[in-house]
Amino acid sequence: MCTVLPMWRGGLTSNMMVMTSSISLRPARPDDDALLERLSALDSSAERPVVRPALLALRDDRAIAAISLRDGRVVADPFEPTRDVVALLATHARGGGGRVRRGWRFPPRPARPLVPRAA
Repeated sequence: MCTVLPMWRGGLTSNMMVMTSSISLRPARPDDDALLERLSALDSSAERPVVRPALLALRDDRAIAAISLRDGRVVADPFEPTRDVVALLATHARGGGGRVRRGWRFPPRPARPLVPRAA
């Protein structure tokens, strides 16, 4: 599960309203089938519903977008701003979710120098 919290630098002014929400990404579980169907029904561009395996995006524990891990189709709630969330879903679905690869090591040192020595 990945949680993205908003970050903002700057001072507050008297007429600014600060809105905070958390975005969570997680794999769709069997009990999320109804959520996937609801999102697919809300999204008018969806020809058919997104089914598992899928990745869900939740804003404050409310499903707002999903991406199919089979074919990359995306469905989103049209009443929520989801452009950035959909980009985040696509990045995670491609495998760029920021996971640390285990077992990575530096490449072995070359047996001979890379720069030829002067004669």
